[in-house]
Amino acid sequence: MEPLATIDRLAARVGEEIVTTEELALAEGVLREASTWVRHYGRPWEDVTKVPAAAVDIVVAAAARGYLNPSGFQMERGDSQTFNRLEDFAKGTELTRSEIEVLKPYRVRGSVISLAMSNPDRPLSRNARVYTDRGYAPVNDGNEKPFPLGTV
Repeated sequence: MEPLATIDRLAARVGEEIVTTEELALAEGVLREASTWVRHYGRPWEDVTKVPAAAVDIVVAAAARGYLNPSGFQMERGDSQTFNRLEDFAKGTELTRSEIEVLKPYRVRGSVISLAMSNPDRPLSRNARVYTDRGYAPVNDGNEKPFPLGTV
């Protein structure tokens, strides 16, 4: 599938032109990877003209992180400079929690929901705690045998 954003959008985000063969290959790679993440957490958009602007912006932001830090360094040191990066920036194109939250309304996938099911026509077993739980009325005649409530 084609990326959800263009190399021109990525170049505008990182603030430099992307022209050499190596830069173009890296840009294309991070755009495809970021688009895969967005499709995973959002929808599997096949028509890039119908992708919401928020999803495209997330692709560009994630691709910019991957483009500017392809090795995933958290810290770099030079002679007189030290760069510390946030953990999210060092993850590359992997989406942040806030980006995943933005994509939640676009999800197609549902989650599994468990519903408690019961059959009121069939009483529970005789070892239930109280007679009313089993569909029987308690009888206090000295006999431990309950009386069925019956069906309506």
